[in-house]
Amino acid sequence: MSLKLRIFILVVMVCGLAVGQNDVQLRLKTMESNGVPYFYNNDIEITVQDWLKNENESTSIFYGRLQYYEASIDRIAQKYGLPWFVKFIPAGTSGFEPRYRDESGAAGMWPLPYSIGKKYDLKETALFDERRDPLKSSEAACKYLHDLYHIYGDWLKVITAFRIGPIRLNQVIHGLNGDLDFNHIYDALEPEERLPVIQFYAALIVLHHAKQYGIKPFTVEMQDAVVVQSVPTVLPFKVLNEKVGVGLSDLRSLNPEFRADMVPYFGTPCNFQLPSAYASIYESKKDSLIYWIGNKQGFIPIIKTDTIAVVEGDSSINLVVAKGDQSVTDSAGVTPPVPKTILTTPADKKIWVYYRVKSGDAVYTLSDIFDCTPEQLKSWNHVSGNNLQVGASLKFYVLASRKGYYLKLNSLTTAQKRNIAGVD
Repeated sequence: MSLKLRIFILVVMVCGLAVGQNDVQLRLKTMESNGVPYFYNNDIEITVQDWLKNENESTSIFYGRLQYYEASIDRIAQKYGLPWFVKFIPAGTSGFEPRYRDESGAAGMWPLPYSIGKKYDLKETALFDERRDPLKSSEAACKYLHDLYHIYGDWLKVITAFRIGPIRLNQVIHGLNGDLDFNHIYDALEPEERLPVIQFYAALIVLHHAKQYGIKPFTVEMQDAVVVQSVPTVLPFKVLNEKVGVGLSDLRSLNPEFRADMVPYFGTPCNFQLPSAYASIYESKKDSLIYWIGNKQGFIPIIKTDTIAVVEGDSSINLVVAKGDQSVTDSAGVTPPVPKTILTTPADKKIWVYYRVKSGDAVYTLSDIFDCTPEQLKSWNHVSGNNLQVGASLKFYVLASRKGYYLKLNSLTTAQKRNIAGVD
């Protein structure tokens, strides 16, 4: 082998191992043949270098989470005809953290704004947020990406709109007199609005080539879990920890959709996940948990033959004390659901409160801030669709202990109510 040939091979090897501008551009050019739109600038270069530093093993953690969620995201993405690289979008925004929440209120792994979660049928209350459910949020996110691509037909614009919203992206395009060149759009964006694209490409380059860069994944242990049904009351994680032996971290990681450390109760027991090793222990202690919770918190267990007293919350409401299987009704004849076996304390008693509909109010927003479901709102107020009449009076069946909070909602602006709707 000649000396010149040896020098040439050595140069090629050094260039291939070096991490610099040519390295990043070369990788982007290679991925372009696999459907990734080519886009490169100094912002991406700098961010790639930051990812490669792997400070506090953050890149290794993201790499491990990618491996954990990759198969599920790929399966859902293929269902909606999306390309292979969409799975790197959450890597660059939340680091695949299901409990992530940004300053705007967008939440979950992807993360999704409150309005998008509602649009794609993700349920959300003060205690429960399906945007934080990895599978359900991935389903909603892929539907949203599919719809955005139908609008823009360009993945650079789709990735941008996914984070800053199509309305804002359209404003930028309008300000450019309809110029669709993404280089010009990028320059017109605010610095923070450029981050989705920058972080997406940094995550794509580094994580897709992690082995070549010598980055090892921080292994996320696969949990062998089963779905079980909760009890007919709120079930704190602490109780499961003390009485069943399940670790709090396991409960949180398996059930990220629960905003507080508890399994909520919405009139019927919720399903939740447990490590399979604890399922039989839980089932054997399930009935006793109800009474243990009640006695520890000062609750009084009531069976269906007992008299159920309901607190009167308004002088205009005539409440009837029910005995046995009789119903509790108000003056309008509406029967709030009363479980046959319940636990009650003064703090748990419910009352009717009234709210006058304002301009800008929506069924989903009101049901969220009043801690009920849209179906309950409609049932209580005989509303058939999603349209609310301004000036109409709505009633909500709420906890007496939070009466002051609910009454204050009448004086809030639309913006204030929407902000509350997405708050943990």
